[in-house]
Amino acid sequence: MKNKDFLSSKVIYILISIFFAIILFFNANTVLLKNSSDRNNTSETHSTTIYDMPIDLKYDNERYFVSGYDGTANVYLTSYNQVRLTAEKTPDTRSFHLVADLSKAKEGTAEVPIRVVELATGVNAQVDPGNISVTIEKKASKTFDITPVVSEKQLPEGYKLTGISTDKKTVKVTSGASIITQIARVEAVLPSDVMLNNNFSGKVYLRAVDSSGKVLPTKLSLTFVKMQVDVGLPNKTVPVVGQITGKKDSSIKDYAFKLAKDTVTISGEQKYIDNISNITANIDVTDITKETVIKVPLSADNITTSPNQIEVTVTPTKK
Repeated sequence: MKNKDFLSSKVIYILISIFFAIILFFNANTVLLKNSSDRNNTSETHSTTIYDMPIDLKYDNERYFVSGYDGTANVYLTSYNQVRLTAEKTPDTRSFHLVADLSKAKEGTAEVPIRVVELATGVNAQVDPGNISVTIEKKASKTFDITPVVSEKQLPEGYKLTGISTDKKTVKVTSGASIITQIARVEAVLPSDVMLNNNFSGKVYLRAVDSSGKVLPTKLSLTFVKMQVDVGLPNKTVPVVGQITGKKDSSIKDYAFKLAKDTVTISGEQKYIDNISNITANIDVTDITKETVIKVPLSADNITTSPNQIEVTVTPTKK
């Protein structure tokens, strides 16, 4: 009897051991799968590129002027953390900036590395280009007259400039000592997309150029000025010639007339106004039997007149 109880007890222990072994096996595999999944998620790398990010130059800007460089660079960012990467990509939440330290550079040409400063932990950055080449000169300043510039290509056929001016006449230019000597003028340039079939009044930007028209690196005390451009067709003054027209009344022998204005200004394309020596005022005397003041229109083909009508006093002479 005792042997039977012992064997029964041993079988129960074996079954219990097998049960717990199965539980431990599945639990271990679940943990391994979870850890493997976590490792896969953790090892996923996210990336993004920021284009044309400005470079902050560190130098003594009271003494020196720096030129000859591109002021932006591209930044390639990588991170395992998508949230941090998105924060660095967005300008409003970005923590880092680019710096080129020229504080120890001397006058002349220098090449310095671009450093990434204050980048968030867990984010890596690669800058392209990694270095910039700059020209360092002593700072110089000079005042120049502002020259308004309008291209002839912006005038429709037949039009001409009648006036051009800017609201400011001079501007202070700061640059390197050698660059200042190359400046021929400071231009206020009418934007190339403006066609002058009417007068123009608006904001135009300034630029300093050399004698060949090449834009030079400078800092201007004014960024833009207001420009006024007046245009018009060619014009000239010609005499007005009166001519009696219409049906005379049977009681009238003849008509005399007096023009209130004996000249008029005509405008139009040059080829048309060149062929006009006078403007005819056709004075219609139909039904006029006593002294009368009438308005007579003035016109000619392909041109405009100013004024476009004149007053004429008509005096009939009875038979």
